[in-house]
Amino acid sequence: MAHLDDFRSETRVWLEANYPPSLHELQASEDDVTWGGKRAVYKNPDSKLWLDRMAARGWTAPTWPKEYGGGGLTQEEARVLNQELGRIQARVALASFGIWMLGPVLLEYGNE
Repeated sequence: MAHLDDFRSETRVWLEANYPPSLHELQASEDDVTWGGKRAVYKNPDSKLWLDRMAARGWTAPTWPKEYGGGGLTQEEARVLNQELGRIQARVALASFGIWMLGPVLLEYGNE
């Protein structure tokens, strides 16, 4: 449990330092969801900043292996991350069917 307590503390500090304040100030709507892609449009430039920061940690796909762009987190660590995101009422950095549907299938059944 000490590991998860440390992870929670480090995650909390990082989120508080890196979540753009302007994203708190605006009422989130479905139009503000970042779907990604080469042609993504960001109504608020801080949405792109948030995406870039989360992606750099692999936290747009937190339980995926690091070698495939994920965060390499355990299920327990991912649960802590989600709790801490909820605590600060952070917006989802990236919504993607590739992350939810395609990626898990490739990770389970795909090969190099």
